Amino acid sequence: MRVTGRRKFVKSIASAMTLASLASIDDVKAGLSEQPRRPISIPPFPSVSVAGVTLPRIIIGTNSLLGWSHTSLGRDRWIRQFYTPERIADVFVKCLEFGLTAVFGPCYQPLLQALDITEKRTGIRLTFIGTTLGDPTAIREQIKQLKDAGAKFCLLHGGWADSFPIENGRIKDFDRYFALIREAGMIPGTSCHRADRLQMIIKGNYDCEVVAVPVNKIGFYMHPSREAILEVLKECPKPVIAIKPLASGRFDENRIEDWL
Repeated sequence: MRVTGRRKFVKSIASAMTLASLASIDDVKAGLSEQPRRPISIPPFPSVSVAGVTLPRIIIGTNSLLGWSHTSLGRDRWIRQFYTPERIADVFVKCLEFGLTAVFGPCYQPLLQALDITEKRTGIRLTFIGTTLGDPTAIREQIKQLKDAGAKFCLLHGGWADSFPIENGRIKDFDRYFALIREAGMIPGTSCHRADRLQMIIKGNYDCEVVAVPVNKIGFYMHPSREAILEVLKECPKPVIAIKPLASGRFDENRIEDWL
């Protein structure tokens, strides 16, 4: 891996993110979504090892491609109408051209279809960090779908970690869910948005290899506060995936570098 200074790295990523967005829009306007693409070569990109899996230091997020904008119901509807699996794949292909080879997202059919389309176009399967979604009673089926989609990781949804009841000092069902994920051959983890629950996960000796936690400049979705989450993260021995780094689009216009 080529070593670069943090500021230089952040600047290069900010530029890449802008170009990827603009190129995707241009491709859609030109009608390229329906055209197959040739296999591409992936440029080198700074990486880390998480539970034995090599991941790029920037992971592709999906909320703004799948319709969870955290902005308005109208925006959610527009996203779901515009970003078909083919158009999501357009974005993924452009990200691959910059060396971003991993994606974080839920067990959700448009995303699973987009992964398949991307592989068909490029010959490359994105490293999939999958998460559960919605009804916990469907956990077994979701685990199966994520495994069938080639997910290396399966993280429990942050809403589950935030809200499940506590029984005998532990988050209800989490030990069982982590065991099911491990039995399926995936790496278990969880998302979390609350400092108290994150601390419970860290100190509870769960079979949890990685945590995904919001980290951003304004404390968006960092409960009860940005300071509280960051304080707990200081003692976290597990790898942390920082999610919502741009606060779901609330970053300062033309100042994206200040947020990364």
